[in-house]
Amino acid sequence: MAQFKKSITTTLAFLLSFSGKSLAAQDKSPSCPEPTATSDSKFRPGQVWQYNTREHEKGSTLTILKVESLPKLGVIIHIRVDKVRLRNCTGGPEPNNFEHMPFTREAMEKSVTKLVREGNVPEFQDGYDEWMKACGGVYTITVAESIAVAEETFRKSLGCPTAKL
Repeated sequence: MAQFKKSITTTLAFLLSFSGKSLAAQDKSPSCPEPTATSDSKFRPGQVWQYNTREHEKGSTLTILKVESLPKLGVIIHIRVDKVRLRNCTGGPEPNNFEHMPFTREAMEKSVTKLVREGNVPEFQDGYDEWMKACGGVYTITVAESIAVAEETFRKSLGCPTAKL
């Protein structure tokens, strides 16, 4: 299972390392710009939010992990997403969470619907470190849309047929 978890982390790191219409990329200069911790009037570490989920994941929530900023990207909201389902056509394990996903503030505004509670920040350092090492980008699409992209990438890596999800 640890090997499987690593492959999902690697897949997500790959998704965040390229520039596409769903991601805004960091500067690819020899050294990555260092994000600066910042505060936000709405989003704070430890908050658990309901969001506009995919149809089959109505119980899914997201947790704010960290709030930072970069000059070219603006405010970055790092989140954990729980109770998702990445469908596996091979009958193998189906990932049910993402330990670290970075989003623009605007994408978070389009995604969240209701603050559920405030609590502790779960561990996310490994995923964050992978993101930093890759000079990763941030999602500019909604949380649900990003999960759909991740699922499609996951399914392709398994050799699953392309299907409308």
